[in-house]
Amino acid sequence: MSLADAAERLVYRVAGLPVAVNGLFDTSGAEPQDILRCAFVNCYWNPQGFGDWAELAGASILWPLGLLAACAWYTWRNGPVIRARCGKSIPAQIGEQLKLYFSDGVLAPWYYIFSLHDDGEARARSFIQRFETKPCYFRLLKAKKGSPLNDKGRFAEYCAEHGIRTVPVLARLDGRTFPPRLPDEDLFVKWVTGRGGRGAERWDRTAPSTFSSPAGARLSGDQLLHRLIHESEHHPLLVQSRMRPHPDLVPITTGALPTVRLLTCLDEAGKPGIMAAMLRTSLGRNRTVDNLHAGGIGALIDIESGTLGEASNLGSDARLGWFSAHPDTGAAIEGRAIPCWEEVKRQAVAAHRHFRDRVVVGWDIAILDDGPIVIEGNGNPDLDILQRFMRTGLREQKFATLLAHHLRRRGAV
Repeated sequence: MSLADAAERLVYRVAGLPVAVNGLFDTSGAEPQDILRCAFVNCYWNPQGFGDWAELAGASILWPLGLLAACAWYTWRNGPVIRARCGKSIPAQIGEQLKLYFSDGVLAPWYYIFSLHDDGEARARSFIQRFETKPCYFRLLKAKKGSPLNDKGRFAEYCAEHGIRTVPVLARLDGRTFPPRLPDEDLFVKWVTGRGGRGAERWDRTAPSTFSSPAGARLSGDQLLHRLIHESEHHPLLVQSRMRPHPDLVPITTGALPTVRLLTCLDEAGKPGIMAAMLRTSLGRNRTVDNLHAGGIGALIDIESGTLGEASNLGSDARLGWFSAHPDTGAAIEGRAIPCWEEVKRQAVAAHRHFRDRVVVGWDIAILDDGPIVIEGNGNPDLDILQRFMRTGLREQKFATLLAHHLRRRGAV
């Protein structure tokens, strides 16, 4: 486990501590929210292995420092913006953050991500938090061995074997294994183990065996291959064809391929269904990835109509705010219809049927001129990037009922 991963898990422990303590004194109920909370409390107080015990000990000692440091940093960053926009004073924001932490485990970043400065006390409990999903619910529901959902190298092969349209892998590089030359076409390169768009590169073919990056670098095919081989010694790489978006989506991107993040979940009969969806796209100088953690923007998709809602960034930086048109291109986002929407939904449900060892999947689907194509599947999907755009979180929607059903079925409560 990397230092960054260890720090992330410690943050989850700190955030979950008051919820886990309060849960010791709550009377168990039969509602989905009660089942989810009971599963989390059981998981929190029953560490598995030395790593979990170390995280629990660290959180028990460091929570005051973590709470105050996060509150100070994010309020310094966002407090004046929210005060000017909403009229809520900085002391009031700090007071709400402290109160919401002790009642619902909300640390400062999520206070701003979920816009809890706006009627936050009434809405905070409706959101399913990262400290619940990542170390608890998704871990409890994951099969020990199964489909290669989080193995990017194997994922494309598995999809091809099962008739799922996806972007093929043109080459793999790991410092020892690499092709004699790169394909002479537009390329997209990503880390095998990358998350949040880290390590992604775009290389456009501008002449025979000549490639250019969005930043202006220009390399021959041999030069680019040598560069990627060297990089792959530290981070194994996948090389794929660069996909281009459907013409209807071109006006709302600065160059990166927009993707739909679509959340599917198995129902009580084991059939996959769609829970929520959003569109992600790029902003500013980012012409490579659309990921919100890499500075992208997004908007919720109405599941029935396929139309977009109001757009924003992840929200931990509140300066951008909410908007109806793309800040760079001026093209309308809110109200725009997603092309091929019914086909997108069918593709996600059909794909999940081949990954039924996974209860929950977050699909990244691009829409090309000739229809949708699966980019990736995520077995530990980040619910923040969906709930950011919801007034009421997933805990009060069908998804929570299904999650509770599967947790109870697995004996987690």
